Amino acid sequence: MSASLTLIMAAWNAEKYIERSVKSVLNQTYRDLELIVVNDGSTDGTAALLSRMAAADPRLCPITTANGGPGRARNLALERLSPETKYLMFIDADDELLPDAAEKAVAAAEAGADLVLLGFSILAVGGSRRDYCEPGQTLDRSALGGALGRLYKANLLNQIWAKLFRADVIREQKIRFPDYRWGEDRFFVFACLERAQRVTVLPDCLYRYIMHEGESLISKYYDKKFAVCLEIDRRMEAMCRELGVTDESDFRYMFAKSVFSCLTTLFAPSCPLTAAEKKTAAREIAENERVRRRCRDTGAGLPTESLCAVLLSGKPGLILAAFRTVAWVGQTAPDLFTKLKHRK
Repeated sequence: MSASLTLIMAAWNAEKYIERSVKSVLNQTYRDLELIVVNDGSTDGTAALLSRMAAADPRLCPITTANGGPGRARNLALERLSPETKYLMFIDADDELLPDAAEKAVAAAEAGADLVLLGFSILAVGGSRRDYCEPGQTLDRSALGGALGRLYKANLLNQIWAKLFRADVIREQKIRFPDYRWGEDRFFVFACLERAQRVTVLPDCLYRYIMHEGESLISKYYDKKFAVCLEIDRRMEAMCRELGVTDESDFRYMFAKSVFSCLTTLFAPSCPLTAAEKKTAAREIAENERVRRRCRDTGAGLPTESLCAVLLSGKPGLILAAFRTVAWVGQTAPDLFTKLKHRK
């Protein structure tokens, strides 16, 4: 089928949660939409559940492929976009859209926005909720530079979800997700942001990021993560130059956070490195020229500045001890960790 709005969902072993997520899309007040779900090699009942739901609503279009990661799955869906698709959104298989999310996002795009940013909420297992949103505004290219740092620090540019994209921009520029297992969202968003003439920020939290029992706040270890962090910061630094940004403290803070994440994942259960290899990784990060230049004067408060000071000490043992503690906080005090991780 064809529709003016296409939503894309990558799903891997999502049987427990995907029905609620799919229904949150199909029950939108905006009806002229389709949902492409790419079943990314699931081994549970995801495929069968999607088939049953698609039989009841033809706007659901399931695709099954061999497991290749969410970026590859989303790229597969992008190749199948209908020419009639004007707008594009993404949703994770265990999250939800509020009923009027698509209607409000499309209205902003119809008013001329190339990129629409939605507020979102993180719902923790214990029932706590944190909202991430900014005042409603529309920014042209001349105004975007002044707002970019605030939007980045407010966590509105990091994820592929909670956004609406103009499909023509993606088609014409052939924008796709890179083959990474971390950070691929940000590259896609940046590519669209670099080409957007108007960006609209909606003030409402219209997307729900839902955490589940047993889900870790510490990212899985990824051996290329630090290289990706460096590439992301170079890309953002170039965008700042193009938009005439003069105060880069917010961008330095976001880079420092990503470096902190690289060090924290050394203590994730999935990290295969030996103690000696972890020490080598910490030393390489601490001695990197960009880290030493950018992880200064972030203006982000005592916790961040303290960790930056530890990092810039260049002492691998001290660095590992500090970030072992950070990882422990993530495991034992998730609410506090979320608050520190996502502070604005």
